[in-house]
Amino acid sequence: AWWPGKIPAGTSTDAITTMMDVLPTFAKLARAPLAADRKIDGVDVWPILVGAPALPPRSEFLYHRGLLLEAVRSGPWKLHLAKNELYNLTSDIGEATDVSAQHPEIVARLTAIADASKSDLGRDGIGPGVRILGRVAQPQPLIALDGTVRADVAGPQKSFP
Repeated sequence: AWWPGKIPAGTSTDAITTMMDVLPTFAKLARAPLAADRKIDGVDVWPILVGAPALPPRSEFLYHRGLLLEAVRSGPWKLHLAKNELYNLTSDIGEATDVSAQHPEIVARLTAIADASKSDLGRDGIGPGVRILGRVAQPQPLIALDGTVRADVAGPQKSFP
C-alpha cells in the first residue's frame, strides 16, 4: 500500500491480510457503516497499513479452493492439508521445505483449526455457515458505458467525468 502522508514508505508487516479487508478498511476511512444484517468476512486493517502498534487483525486464515479447504495458516505457519506438509513462511516464503516432521505439535494445532471449520464453512463441501449466493434479477452495472450513473445509486451525481 502507498499513500503519501498517510502510509509511511517502506512499511511492512507479517500480519495476515486479504482482499476481503478492502471493504471494511475503506468503509472506515469513508466513515460509512458496514451492513449490520450480514456477516462481513474482512476486517479493518488501517492500523496495520499506517504502521501503528496494533494486534494483528486475524490470527489464522483458511485457504479454500471452491468448497475444499486446502490449507490453514497461523502466524508464520502454513499447513497444506492434502499432503500434510508444513511450512514456516518466515524462513521459507516459497514453501520449498516441508518441516512437518520437526513440528508435529504445530501440525496438530493447525489440523484442529481445519477440523473446527467443519462447523462453519466446511472442509469439503457447503458448511452450515456458508451464505447463499446472492442473485439479482436483471442485473445492471452501476455506471453505463456512456458514464451515466444508475438512478437508484446516483444521488446528486448523474455521471462521472
